[in-house]
Amino acid sequence: MKRRRETQSSALSFMDCICCGFGAVLLLFILTAKAQITDSQEQATQSQAAAETLQAAIRETEAKQMALEKEIEALDPQPDSNATSVAQLAAEQERLAKAIEAQAEALAALESEAEPSEEPAALDRPSADNSYLSGLRLRAPRAVILLESSGSMLAEDANSAVQIIQQGSGSNAPKWLRSKAAVRAVLAAIPKGTQVAIFAMAENTQALSGSPQNPYIDPYDNNALLSCLDRLDKLQASGGADLAKALQTVNQLQQRASSLLLIGDGLPSAPAPSNGALSEADRVQLFNRAMAQQFTYPFNTILFPFEGDPSAAGLFWKLSGRTGGITLIPDNDWPAAH
Repeated sequence: MKRRRETQSSALSFMDCICCGFGAVLLLFILTAKAQITDSQEQATQSQAAAETLQAAIRETEAKQMALEKEIEALDPQPDSNATSVAQLAAEQERLAKAIEAQAEALAALESEAEPSEEPAALDRPSADNSYLSGLRLRAPRAVILLESSGSMLAEDANSAVQIIQQGSGSNAPKWLRSKAAVRAVLAAIPKGTQVAIFAMAENTQALSGSPQNPYIDPYDNNALLSCLDRLDKLQASGGADLAKALQTVNQLQQRASSLLLIGDGLPSAPAPSNGALSEADRVQLFNRAMAQQFTYPFNTILFPFEGDPSAAGLFWKLSGRTGGITLIPDNDWPAAH
């Protein structure tokens, strides 16, 4: 009786070695990927090198798979051929294909984790704000935000604001917290490529972002953003609001603003007369004095409520319309104070 040919296992042993080798590469990646993905440039380079190694492994495995397919095709198709060898090689081919798929998924995970985050740190992007902020004309490349930080921003009427100041509880005043939350919401909606300068507007104007020499920051630069938000959190509301001085500060910036947003609650209240009393007519006059300056950018306003200032909304609406901006009067539940 004719003896059957013995199974040639050299191909299988070779493929076992290949799979073991690439399995070792994959295991090495799994054990070290988390440690490699850090903020340091050196470790980022190591992560990139690991990805390139994995890509090379995938290419080599694919080449071996093609060689295996050719080997299967070249087997003797006659009845006396070893059918078991063909089945085993086919199974090995399927296992190799799964190994390639696993390595590709690992590479995709590595590249995904290595990419820097596009969202600013410690800043939630509220989806509910779209109905309010989509109409703002915050034109690139440089937007300026003026946050009124006068005493009136502590309450919706003068008596309540004075009482809060006397109690020393201004930091937790709901209206003031909403005003700060509005700044955060606007920052979260700023598109990429737009630099932002944030100023606190009281009797004097101070930069909350960047430096006095260059107050513009990239809101997607986490370090600059967190520094600005820290100053915002520590900001106290007191005194009056000198709109003319604030606009003068903006217009004197070395890099001119291309759009402006005022977050406030009414007409300016500084400089005040010597007796400290300001009628609404006086505040309208202060507003008109501030409007004597030239505007080459859209003037937008988010106006929070304040009793005893009925002409404020109309005057800001008129200003926004004349400059191509918009005035928003938000609902009482927007934005949610943090």
